[in-house]
Amino acid sequence: MITEHSRFQLEASKLGRDLTFQVTVFEKEERKRKKLFAETQCSDPFHLIIQFIIREAPDFDTLLTRFVQQLEHRGFVPNRMRMRVGGKWDTWVPVPGVGSEPIEADPDPPVMETAQDKPLQKSKSR
Repeated sequence: MITEHSRFQLEASKLGRDLTFQVTVFEKEERKRKKLFAETQCSDPFHLIIQFIIREAPDFDTLLTRFVQQLEHRGFVPNRMRMRVGGKWDTWVPVPGVGSEPIEADPDPPVMETAQDKPLQKSKSR
């Protein structure tokens, strides 16, 4: 059985344009296991429609993390979000896990110098 789990809005920016994604999260229950699903879409100056689909997330935090990863992969910068609570939108809050800790790239591996082979000396034939 599929029921509505929650709704949230997430504001993200791309190419100097702010977009608000409205996402409805559905809960699917089968064999005493619950999985969350969500889907939303937007238009972009370079693409007609971009779809964001999250399937089979075990909990809301995982679903939100996957959605933010998809946004970042497609060039969006998540700014803030709010939940729908009791028929009203809650206040805007920063997106959890975004911007809290800068991502550091792994250092480059050390340069390995290879020994250059000496040219072979030609043996003189007699």
